[in-house]
Amino acid sequence: MLTITVSSAAQTSRIPQLRETLQAYEHRFGAAPEWLDELSSGRVLSLVQQALQRGAPLSAAEVLH
Repeated sequence: MLTITVSSAAQTSRIPQLRETLQAYEHRFGAAPEWLDELSSGRVLSLVQQALQRGAPLSAAEVLH
C-alpha cells in the first residue's frame, strides 16, 4: 500500500478518507502507482477518486493535467 505522509494540519484531516479511497482503488485495480508518493495527499485523493469514478486505473499522464 502507498505510504501516506502529511505536511500540514489540514491534510491530517484527510487521512482516513484517503486511506479508504486508496484501499478501494487497490481492491479494484491492484497496487497504486509508485509515483503517487511524490504528490500531495489532496492531489492523490482527487486522482484516485477520479479513477474510481470512471472505472479505469491511473496513468502517469494524468499528473500532467
